[in-house]
Amino acid sequence: MKDNRLKILEVCTVSSSAYALVFHRAHALNQRHAGKMRVDVLCSAGLEVTLMQEQGMNVVVETMHRSLNPLQLARSAWNLRRAIKHGGYDAVHLHFGIPGLVGRFLAFFDSKTVWIYQSHGYSIAENTGSLARKAYILIEKVLKKTVRYSLFQLREDMELVREHQLLNESQMVFLGNGINLNRFVPDFTPRQTPTTFGMVARFEPIKNHVLLLDAVELLTKKTRDFKVKLIGQGYLQAEVIAAIQQKGLADVVEIVEYSNDMPAFYQSIDVGLLTSFAEGIPRALIEPMASGKPVICTDVKGSREAIIDQKTGFKTPLDSPQALAEHMLWFINNPELRQQMGKAAHEHAKQQFSEERILDILGDLYLSCTRSTPIDIGEATA
Repeated sequence: MKDNRLKILEVCTVSSSAYALVFHRAHALNQRHAGKMRVDVLCSAGLEVTLMQEQGMNVVVETMHRSLNPLQLARSAWNLRRAIKHGGYDAVHLHFGIPGLVGRFLAFFDSKTVWIYQSHGYSIAENTGSLARKAYILIEKVLKKTVRYSLFQLREDMELVREHQLLNESQMVFLGNGINLNRFVPDFTPRQTPTTFGMVARFEPIKNHVLLLDAVELLTKKTRDFKVKLIGQGYLQAEVIAAIQQKGLADVVEIVEYSNDMPAFYQSIDVGLLTSFAEGIPRALIEPMASGKPVICTDVKGSREAIIDQKTGFKTPLDSPQALAEHMLWFINNPELRQQMGKAAHEHAKQQFSEERILDILGDLYLSCTRSTPIDIGEATA
């Protein structure tokens, strides 16, 4: 019997990102629109592939390199094109990063497929140099016509796009970010000391672990009655471990074994941290807030849109370990106010970051991929 469902392929680089960022919403869309559409996930091989398959997700395993090496870029393009052709997909949903770049260039040669691109934060951060900024804007202008829809997590990015005319208004859809709030249940029972801070972040330069460790080093001059838990994956992990040892912080900073059980991790901490140079609307802030934890983040694009400063947490300057240390000390010294801020964070997450809104928008967008023209932007974001 012929399968007449609309076929959508969501493209991720690694299985851990596919599981954390895409799987749950793709699974929910498949259940919500059963008989009308099927959303599959493409990612490289990894432990999470089995987890997704066991829960009924069709996972296409293809290697998508994160390198700008020309040979690897060509291999990624070949792998993606093969997967699209073999699966007979009507639309391909690309995510930010090198595979997203590869897919949009591939779209020049494939006008039959509907291409959707999701920005998790345009690559223009507070520390982006002038030359890199100009190069990025030029690339985006070249790729303008390759996608039917460009989905945004940040309103700040949409303003940047309008300023430089990188897209037509009809292509732009504000998606924001959302999570399954039922997975993150707060527990406001007072915890015993020491105050525990936690950061969920890849061990990569953009996550800026240097700032955090410098702040922790300063904080230990005031107190050592606290803990910091780090969880993530990445090629800088060994370097971070060495810095912890060199600074004499092994008794207060712990690298937790990587796990997909984020609700359990957030219940083991009191305050969430994120010291990135730039973000989309980061789950590493939304999820702890949903769990009833206040947060501290750098005052950068993405992160500052996720929190309410001095109500659900604190923004801290990107270049000031001292300020970050002072915010951490405030939480250590004010456990009752910390809990009040955690309750406000939970309410903020409930009101602003529900996955249901994201599912409504994506469902409408995907179903429109059978049409020859885009849907009206008001219809998409209603």
